Amino acid sequence: MRLLPHLMVLALAAGCSAPSAPPPAPAAKAATPEGFVATPEQHAMPKSLLVVKRTSIGKARFPAIDFHFHGRTLETAEDYQSLVRLMDQAGVGAIANMDGGMFDVLDTNLRIGDPYKQRIVQFARPVWEGINAPGWSEKTAAELDRAFKAGAQGLKINKALGLELKNADGTYILPDDPRMDPVWAMCAKHGKPVMIHVSDPIARWDPIGPDNERYEAGLWRTDTDGNYHGTGQPHFTEIWKHQEAMLRKHPNTRFVLAHIANMSEDLERAGKLLDTFPNADVELSARYHDLGRQPFSARKWLIKYQDRVLFGTDGSPGREIDQFWTPHWRFAETDDEYFDHPAQMLSKLGAPLQGRWRIYGVSLPDEVLRKMYYANALKYLPSLREPIKAQLAARNDPQPATPSDR
Repeated sequence: MRLLPHLMVLALAAGCSAPSAPPPAPAAKAATPEGFVATPEQHAMPKSLLVVKRTSIGKARFPAIDFHFHGRTLETAEDYQSLVRLMDQAGVGAIANMDGGMFDVLDTNLRIGDPYKQRIVQFARPVWEGINAPGWSEKTAAELDRAFKAGAQGLKINKALGLELKNADGTYILPDDPRMDPVWAMCAKHGKPVMIHVSDPIARWDPIGPDNERYEAGLWRTDTDGNYHGTGQPHFTEIWKHQEAMLRKHPNTRFVLAHIANMSEDLERAGKLLDTFPNADVELSARYHDLGRQPFSARKWLIKYQDRVLFGTDGSPGREIDQFWTPHWRFAETDDEYFDHPAQMLSKLGAPLQGRWRIYGVSLPDEVLRKMYYANALKYLPSLREPIKAQLAARNDPQPATPSDR
């Protein structure tokens, strides 16, 4: 979901990055367009007066692998220990940290995180600086080769690709750009997944105003940052077209499409994408607010594509169990009605900025929960197979942690 500062506009810089890349400067927000009128911050949603069942859930029913987690603040052994304690309390079996980095940053994360690698694995992510310079592709692929050999378990790509990175002539760099081909090929060579977030929620391309449900939820009250209407950035349909070209061009590379490929408002379209490209799966993070407002359709869809969906949260170490983790379990495991979704973003007044509504649980069967929570992820993260098996045994669960073959 989030566009991390060190991945935004670095493509405009000339020259390739040095092996020891300096800490990136925070990216500047886009200028607020002339004529924009600020409006008051959205308030938190009113308290519901419905008297409905609330299932008491202490932790996930099975050890869940969070395939989309941002652990950028994990800097010390104490940070890792604190996170593992929270994971134990919430029932999270393992976490894939999308912020492993490259070069010295990755080496540091692998070193500090090594004692905890049975619970927290690191994904590399590229340094975009110098993408317009000769040799960037080869250098990035070579570093990725080294990263996988050093212990990185996958590659994370964020929405800078398609929405921020530009060619020298000012046009946007899209997912099927030839410069990415050696990168995708290196992932295929090592059998490592590409966790990729391209495009964004489609409401971000609509005009700001009362008809935009994200504005109604509380976004764009004081500035227009993150709204793409009239900015010249590629439309989501254009980015999707280039994503499909990428998938078609690299059938041997395994792609996990973050946030249901940013198609959670149209599950039929997301299903057709999975039907067309067997080298793609999806993860669910930061889209439970959309799934939970269409519980009948979502349940049918999750059962139909039970071998293709991975659990993820887009969370971070500071998220609280009751406010963040528990709503994920309630959505997947119960038929609870009209409860707060696990909001990724809150306004200063507590409004859930991704959707001003409440959600419903889909009460998935255990065999589907197992696949979504851990078995599908183990196809990509075999190093976690034994740790998850041990956690299942500790719960007196005889079910083997064996991923389904495809």
